[in-house]
Amino acid sequence: MSEAFRDAPSDAASIEAVLFDLGGVLVHLDYEAIAREAAQLGVTLDAARLPRAEGHARRAIDRRAGLLGEVPGTDATRVPSYFDDLLEGAGLAAEARAALVARLQAHHRARNLWRVPFDDARATLERLRGAGLRLGVVSNADGRAAAVLAEAGLAHAFDAVLDSHVEGVEKPDAEIFRRALARVGAPAARAVFVGDILSIDVAGARGAGMRPILVDVASAYGDADVERIGRLHELVARLGVASGRAS
Repeated sequence: MSEAFRDAPSDAASIEAVLFDLGGVLVHLDYEAIAREAAQLGVTLDAARLPRAEGHARRAIDRRAGLLGEVPGTDATRVPSYFDDLLEGAGLAAEARAALVARLQAHHRARNLWRVPFDDARATLERLRGAGLRLGVVSNADGRAAAVLAEAGLAHAFDAVLDSHVEGVEKPDAEIFRRALARVGAPAARAVFVGDILSIDVAGARGAGMRPILVDVASAYGDADVERIGRLHELVARLGVASGRAS
C-alpha cells in the first residue's frame, strides 16, 4: 500500500512480536453450518454471501460504539446482534432473522461457530515463527479460545493465548494488550496487532501503543485510516518476512 498511516513505524523499527485476534482473523464462522441452520427453518441462505455480509456486521459494531469510542456491553452480549447484523447483510428480512438468530446462539453455545481456519492461516503463522517472531492471541472470547485454536490445528504456533473470559478484561481495554505483551516478552513499540474490527481491535491496539493492522476480507473499511490487508498471508510481505526480516 502506498498510503502513509499514522501507525506505521519508521524503516529502522523492527518487529519482535505479532498478536492476533482469533475470530475473523485466524478462524472464520462456519458459513455452511449457518446455512444449514437456516434450512432447518425453511430459509434459503447462500453461504457464499456471508463473508461479505460480515463486513456489514463489523461496521454495525463500530456505529454502535461511536467509531473508535467505548464499546458498550461485553463480547457475549454482542454476539446476538452480530448474528442479526450478519443476516441483515446477507439480505434476510427482520421476520426471518429472529428465529434463526436464536438457533445460531444455541449452536454457538454448544460448539463455537467461529471454528474454521482461514486457508492461509497455518502457512502464515509458520512463516512468521520461522522469522523468529513471537506470536500471541488476544481474543474477546468466552473461555474457549484455546480449544478453538486446538481444534483448528493452530495452537502450537502461539507463545501466549489470552481469552477475555479468563482474563476478566476484554478489548479495547489496553490492559489485555499489556498482559499479552508481557507474556510474549515484547514492548508495544515493537509489536503488531492484527484484528478485524476498527472500534475493538484497532482502537485497543492504538491505546496500548501498538501498530494495528486490519484484516479486511470483506473490503468494508476502505475509508478507514488504518493499515489494511485483504488476506492474512499478506502479512508476511507487509512485515518484511519475505526478505528474511520483520520491519
